[in-house]
Amino acid sequence: MTEDIFEALSHSPRIVERMLRVFPTDRLDDKIPVADFSPRQAVAMLADAEQVILDRIRAAHNKPGTIMEWYDAESRKDEHHFDDKNVFHEAEVFESRRQMTLAYLRGLSHADFDKEIQFTGREAFTIGEYLSLVLAHDIEFIGHLSTFLATEVATVS
Repeated sequence: MTEDIFEALSHSPRIVERMLRVFPTDRLDDKIPVADFSPRQAVAMLADAEQVILDRIRAAHNKPGTIMEWYDAESRKDEHHFDDKNVFHEAEVFESRRQMTLAYLRGLSHADFDKEIQFTGREAFTIGEYLSLVLAHDIEFIGHLSTFLATEVATVS
């Protein structure tokens, strides 16, 4: 695996944190028009999902072919009380957990990135392929947050 993907993955939490600095705090609980969650829930979801991501990578590394459940954002949103989370704390949690994920990944050999994880009802992914999904997930959420933020800034101006 190249350092490029690690570098890209390291940027996501910092981008989220920078967007939160200028985010209207009175709008953190409004639903994002292009998604079914609020900015507060989105950041909490990123923090929560990062622990799941690391657990999946560890499982694939230690026991290739492990079958795991897909992340059910809707049920986790309720189960883990995303509506009650401090969004700034969750951004820090996201960054901290992402750093742990990257530290773990940097300890893997090149061959380890070919180890697979299987998700219930879905295809198997190598660790390398899974990292592409993780980055796509980051970009999707950053896109939702930035669209909402750009709309808010345009409305205020």
